[in-house]
Amino acid sequence: MTNERIQKIADFFYSSDDIENVPLRLAISVGQFRGADLNKENCMELLTILNESENLKEDLATFLAELEI
Repeated sequence: MTNERIQKIADFFYSSDDIENVPLRLAISVGQFRGADLNKENCMELLTILNESENLKEDLATFLAELEI
């Protein structure tokens, strides 16, 4: 996935709060009772990690630590 495609996906997901325009948003869940909604920047960072990471476990752990959940 290119950076341009990641930007287009994030632009779509965060273009409106109306379910008629944007049928879903991304959120993450960690364990049973911990999680967070993602803002546009978090979404782009997560998609970039999923696309480019060579050490997914480490990169996702760092991402979660930055979200402080």
